Amino acid sequence: MTEPLVLLADDRTKARANGDPWANLCVFATVDDRNVPHARIVVLRDLNARLAIFVNSTSPKHAQLQNGSRYSVLVYLASLGVQYRLTAGLEEVPPDIVRRNWRDRPRIPKVMDWFYRKVQTQSSPVSSRRQLLDAYAALDAELPQSVAAPPDAVGYYFIVDEVERLELSGIQVHSRQRHVRTADDRVGPVTRINSRRHRCAARSRSGS
Repeated sequence: MTEPLVLLADDRTKARANGDPWANLCVFATVDDRNVPHARIVVLRDLNARLAIFVNSTSPKHAQLQNGSRYSVLVYLASLGVQYRLTAGLEEVPPDIVRRNWRDRPRIPKVMDWFYRKVQTQSSPVSSRRQLLDAYAALDAELPQSVAAPPDAVGYYFIVDEVERLELSGIQVHSRQRHVRTADDRVGPVTRINSRRHRCAARSRSGS
């Protein structure tokens, strides 16, 4: 049986070749302390052959990571008509790996990470768009081009316990398989996930 995370990696490679804007993104869902769900699009990174995300520790989503041990991740590759749903725990990425990879980020996200530390925290309200842009421009001029990552830039590996792959079809019943990590490999690296596959009940493409 094909390893489900290897298949995900292969599908993302194909999607990149197709120019798919979703190939490097995912929807990451968390729950706040009132049990209200929150979902947002984040960059899905490949670090040391593992899936990972970067977050700023001043953000509400970072605080929400303290409210549970399992999280939902959705990857949709529009150019292939393929969706992946992952259930995963988190493992902190070592700070030196975060700092090394943070250097490759575009300038705007770098400045904004420092903005959240020096000006105001992520997702906090601003008085106006103009005030935000002026404060950003001032900080951008202040920071060196080779700026290092702030302490608030952190990363997490996904420890994937379950993968569901849905392949959509407009001309036939679509295909959906679920792969579940077995208990004896629960502490192993996600690239060696031991799985059993279940054929899920089929739905029409237009169904939920």
